[in-house]
Amino acid sequence: MIMRPSADENALGDWQDRLDRLIGPLCYVALLIATALALLIPVPNARPAAVVLPAAAAAFLWLVLRSVLDRRPGPDGRARYAGAHFAVLLALITVLVLDNPIFGFFAFTGYLHAAQYLRGRARMAGAAVATVPTSLSQVGGVLPDSPAKVGGLLAVVAFNLMVVGLMFALSEAADRLSARRKAANAELAEANRLLTETLAENAGLHAQLLVQAREAGAADERRRLAREIHDTVAQGLAGIVTQLQAADQTRAQDAAAAERHQANAAALARESLTQARRAVHALRPIELERAALPEALAELVEQWRERNDAAAGLTVTGEARPLHPEVEVTLLRIAQESLANAAKYARASRVGVTLSYMPGLVTLDVRDDGVGFDPAAEPASRAAGGGYGLDVMRRRVQRLAGRLDLETEPGAGTTVSATLPAISMEE
Repeated sequence: MIMRPSADENALGDWQDRLDRLIGPLCYVALLIATALALLIPVPNARPAAVVLPAAAAAFLWLVLRSVLDRRPGPDGRARYAGAHFAVLLALITVLVLDNPIFGFFAFTGYLHAAQYLRGRARMAGAAVATVPTSLSQVGGVLPDSPAKVGGLLAVVAFNLMVVGLMFALSEAADRLSARRKAANAELAEANRLLTETLAENAGLHAQLLVQAREAGAADERRRLAREIHDTVAQGLAGIVTQLQAADQTRAQDAAAAERHQANAAALARESLTQARRAVHALRPIELERAALPEALAELVEQWRERNDAAAGLTVTGEARPLHPEVEVTLLRIAQESLANAAKYARASRVGVTLSYMPGLVTLDVRDDGVGFDPAAEPASRAAGGGYGLDVMRRRVQRLAGRLDLETEPGAGTTVSATLPAISMEE
């Protein structure tokens, strides 16, 4: 958000700027009115032709010169000639007042010029001196020639000094406010400049983030497809190969068994095709579409038992409840991968699957009595050019802030245990 000065600060600054611009025209108008009145109204001992007109013309020309100097930038403007200008102007005002007290209408411009052009102590001193011609005009425009008249003049001067002191105190307060306003505006301008640069930089970073997000999305989609293809097509093809090999081995001795293996291979092919299509469209596995997770795992275990002619069972502990689809898909895929590994590499004769619902957690354990392997060595599936089942399972679990544990050793079977947060459907 761009920061701007407050309305009060702007109003004060505009008022002071307008007042500064009005001082020059106001002085011209006051001089012309006073000169006209001095020529039209007869005053004893006044000398219009000899004093008033030349002095008024000189004052007018001096104001014009001051106006010209004001337009010059740098030190040749106000500051350099301020004192000389004020002294000459005050002398001309005094001459005019002493010749005709009507020029008291013009004498007040001395205060204005002291306030506008003088600074610091010079301003107060100039204002105090400017009270003299004003006071002279108020006592008749003549120098006092008796103690009583001197006292009267001093009393008028004292009164004018009080008024001028009050006015300049208010002026000083306004100047301080103006200085703070200018400093605040300068700070706001700098802050706005920095904010504009920051916004421009943020816009660039936002554009970079959009590019990175698109690239990350594409990479994540590639990884998703790789996982889904591994968990569906690759496992299905591995099962088909196993069933066809079993059919070749049993064809000569048992034609019925060979036909059963061929039927299993065809069923696996159809199922793999369906799963591949669903993976491409990012749909939930068909097993979870038609049944809850425990039922889907029970069907998976039963299919594995029939296809591999081995003992298999599912145990569910705790109160089963619907979980977030990503959690259920992850558990189902881990069960599929673990069972596929048990059949293909472990040569297991018995498999046990346990699904445990606990407060805040859900675990899946898949145990087999197969040949096992050395976890520190290269996995058999990878060494033989097969899939990357364990890595895929770990990545799936880690995406959901879960944990995958593996317990195995040569000749002692294998246990795969996945622990995930039990995220419900509403979370």
